Amino acid sequence: MARFTMLDGATTIGGTKLLFEAGSSPRSTRLLFDFGLSYATMGEYFEEFLTPRMSAGLTDYLVTGLLPRKRFYRSDLMSLLQEMQPGLADQLADPGHIATCFITHAHVDHTGSISFLDESIPLYATPVTAAVLRAVEETQFTTGPENGVTDFIIRPNLGANKHGQRALLDLTGPVEFPDCRITSFPVDHSIPGACAYLIEHDGGSLVYSGDLRFHGRMGAATRDSIARLAACHPDALLIEGTNLRAPAPSANHDTAFARRFAFWSEEEVEARAYEEVRQAGGLVIADFGMKDLDRLMTFQRVAHATNRRLAILPRDALIVQRAQEAGYPTIDLLDPDLVLYIKRSGSGTYDGKDIEKDWARSTILRFSGQDPEALDAASRRDAVGDVLNGACPRVVRATEVTAHQSDYLLSLGYWDIQELCDLQPVPGSLYVHSSAEAFNEEMSWSQERLARWLSLSGMDSVHIHASGHAPQEDLFQVVEQLAPRKVFPIHTEHGERYAERFGDIVHLIANGQQVSL
Repeated sequence: MARFTMLDGATTIGGTKLLFEAGSSPRSTRLLFDFGLSYATMGEYFEEFLTPRMSAGLTDYLVTGLLPRKRFYRSDLMSLLQEMQPGLADQLADPGHIATCFITHAHVDHTGSISFLDESIPLYATPVTAAVLRAVEETQFTTGPENGVTDFIIRPNLGANKHGQRALLDLTGPVEFPDCRITSFPVDHSIPGACAYLIEHDGGSLVYSGDLRFHGRMGAATRDSIARLAACHPDALLIEGTNLRAPAPSANHDTAFARRFAFWSEEEVEARAYEEVRQAGGLVIADFGMKDLDRLMTFQRVAHATNRRLAILPRDALIVQRAQEAGYPTIDLLDPDLVLYIKRSGSGTYDGKDIEKDWARSTILRFSGQDPEALDAASRRDAVGDVLNGACPRVVRATEVTAHQSDYLLSLGYWDIQELCDLQPVPGSLYVHSSAEAFNEEMSWSQERLARWLSLSGMDSVHIHASGHAPQEDLFQVVEQLAPRKVFPIHTEHGERYAERFGDIVHLIANGQQVSL
């Protein structure tokens, strides 16, 4: 009989780790679905300057519950654990051979612990999700495990920084195993490439929803996938419930912004953003998730409608490029009104040597109209220096933006906020926060800090957002349309809402609980 275990993420928003077993025999296929970082558990034990010791490998993660006590981790980490903490190593249960790990989408709460997995376990994701994961990994500025998917530093690290790799494969159709079959179904979410999975096994089928919504630019994909899944008559449904929480944050969690608008469509976000930006007399900064390419498209449309140039960072441009190459429709990188914003680094000036990564050099050269593939590495470095200190209309620095503030809509995030010191916003400037509202204390502290920066710079502010997750009514409609015999709420703090609506078919589960199908 098939069975599954929510290793994490059953009663929290994020940290999702699902183990599926096609049977109880040692020869039965065993699969993982997502292997994310739990923000809830991380926040209970760690903070900005109190972090898990990377040098200690698995130890801090296992002791605090950030990782399940299973024996499916990288060989180098297991060797280090056995040497330094043999008692803890002996506590790890053997789950059997894991054939592969399927990824629903590229958010850290679903992928942020993959770096720890046994390097022999291949990863599967949709082509767009795989492209985004590779781009994020390539552009990362830290070596934290939440950023590693295909590449990792072998431990113990004795100074050589030796790297290991794992396979990340594009899903191009159903994946067959001797006793089960896995099929992906595209869904809309606040990141490109998201999918749900149909798991067909001997005796039945299970749908794992991943994270989904109907109200984004790709909402038609969700509607089509739910209709096709309903036609498969699944027996069981693992469904997210992010927005089953209280519909509005408490007052002390939402104090950073002068105005706040929450919508249930991307079109409403665009319309409100247009009105706000149209009335701004100075610089406009838009803050949203760097992987939310639909929101990026929204702000490009707003920039066009308000006669501003949209300025993005090199990292964002690479993610767009890779997603486009994988087939995702997003902004036009050749748009003459799309420019690249370069931050100061290294020398504190705009020296070409500060741009150390080849992907960043290539991105800058493309925006300057050059073909980086026609140059060798040394020539690319020299050419970037010429661009940064020349007059290239599609590559701008803080000085150009400061001199013409009403001409720009600049895409920057919370971790770029120090740029305000260089940008010197004039009166009438506007900061648009367009990602999730604060729903816990840690996020509130970040927003309070952001509010101080905005007060310091004299910027007006507004929060405009549409959730990346379906509202309660839409989630209930998914259950009604799929009509499973059993429903298992996950990725939620309020799974009881499903039970109140659907009664005995709903089964509330806990982390580590094995469920037979």
